[in-house]
Amino acid sequence: MSKTGSIILKCTLGLLIVFLAVMIFLCVNRPQQRESEYYVRRDACGEKLKVIRTLEEAHKITYGTYCGDFDTLLLNLSKPEQRIIRKVIAPNAPDSVSDMPESEQIRRGWLIMEEAKVVPLDKLREDKKLTLTDEELADVIYVPFTHKQKKFVLKADSVSASASGEGGKLPTFEAYVTLDDLYSDYTNDENNSGFHKFVEIFTGSDAQWLINKKATLIDMGRFCGWKVGDITSATTESNFE
Repeated sequence: MSKTGSIILKCTLGLLIVFLAVMIFLCVNRPQQRESEYYVRRDACGEKLKVIRTLEEAHKITYGTYCGDFDTLLLNLSKPEQRIIRKVIAPNAPDSVSDMPESEQIRRGWLIMEEAKVVPLDKLREDKKLTLTDEELADVIYVPFTHKQKKFVLKADSVSASASGEGGKLPTFEAYVTLDDLYSDYTNDENNSGFHKFVEIFTGSDAQWLINKKATLIDMGRFCGWKVGDITSATTESNFE
């Protein structure tokens, strides 16, 4: 074999070794990456769903009901409609009142409890239950990793307070995203051609992984996605905590 042919053969073998090493790495890494990403996406959705739950609970405190529309929810929570009881020092109280025990202030009539109306969003921030700005709140409805192409589904309803169906109604709500919406990038047209499709020959299809994941959740009787609340029962629990 000539020197040139030997060099070409060595280069070809070198490239083949590199190619096989890359494919082996992908075959091992990609399945693990999918599972790791599953929990990353869960946590990202969970953070937003927790905020939605906080907003819904504030709406219920203020208006007695939950809200099934996100824009209306934010609008209502921006109005000074939440009733609270504030402690106010009476105008005739002496300067030394601040040094007295609260019980004594109340007994002497120098500490008065009065009803006031506040903006629910301001109250949430004051109580450290909400740290997002108004601009950040407007982004909460969008599902992570979807480039604002998908929104969380938000519903509100009510259920009977008793098993017999008699008596009053209890307000309910739910907010959720399905795995189909959360993983829309796994099934879009960009994944059906080019290098991505070639890689899937060795690592398995992202779309098939999603099908298998949903089948596993269905077999376990679990919701195929991430959710907080339930319009069929008076609960604000989630499936990601």
